[in-house]
Amino acid sequence: MDLNQLKSFVTVAYHRNLTQAAERLHLSQPAVSAQIKAIESQVGTALFHRNSSGMTLTRAGEILLPEAESLLQHKHKLDRFAESLAENYTQEAQLGLIHPVNAEKVTELTRLLSHSAPDIHLHIQYGMSGEILSRILAGQIHSGFYLGNANTRSIRSIFLENIHYSLICPQSEAAAIQSNLPRSLEDYIWIEMSGVSSSNKHVQQFWRSNRLSPKRQIICDYPQTIIDLVSTGIGVAMVPSDKAENAIASGKPLHVIEQLRQTLPLNFIYLDEYEQNPTVQWLKRSVLTTWQLPSSV
Repeated sequence: MDLNQLKSFVTVAYHRNLTQAAERLHLSQPAVSAQIKAIESQVGTALFHRNSSGMTLTRAGEILLPEAESLLQHKHKLDRFAESLAENYTQEAQLGLIHPVNAEKVTELTRLLSHSAPDIHLHIQYGMSGEILSRILAGQIHSGFYLGNANTRSIRSIFLENIHYSLICPQSEAAAIQSNLPRSLEDYIWIEMSGVSSSNKHVQQFWRSNRLSPKRQIICDYPQTIIDLVSTGIGVAMVPSDKAENAIASGKPLHVIEQLRQTLPLNFIYLDEYEQNPTVQWLKRSVLTTWQLPSSV
């Protein structure tokens, strides 16, 4: 079996779906299917159970998977080493960042990264959690931050902290909203981020748990603008608590609905295949140091 076949095997195992795996690998579905069949032929037994809901590993597949993952990790390590032999080699590190991460932490992390490895070109990319996850899965960035739980088998995730969220409303509407919670919230426009953000998924869950069906929404992907829109009386929104408190401290006419505070876990994520990647290990160590977590995490 060759590395391309093993890559297909691992990707199908992660996605449990041939079509999704083919999209991830930028191959046709028949090509991926043929690679899986070639491995099964060489092994001499089926590696997947195939049914209408997708593909799940057989016992033989479960045994083969960690060995295949380990081999792919070593290949990544060898590829990076080979690249470093070039005369004009410049090491680059791509880190995905999301807005809920505390600005002071971002500054501290960036300072640590630049001081610990001044020869590495650091590229910090902003995005929403879903976008960061997609870029990592596509191999476009080394690692990044994710709000919520990235329930993807191919992703390694390290919990960093809980991000607290506050429901904010215009100060002038606070009494009216407080008088009939949570039903009163249906009467207001909800200002939220788009579907690729974890906060959007969290808001949807909040609506379901409180049996709410807001009649109007505004989609806005810039957190500060969301706060500004609420402060001008346009609607209500769920935003990181520290940003809400800073806005109120700066004089914005906002009110925090205390009894509806929420929390979401902030995680550092990267591809399982990149576990042995020196750049990912460097980024991971720096993140753990910044969040004052043990390096063994």
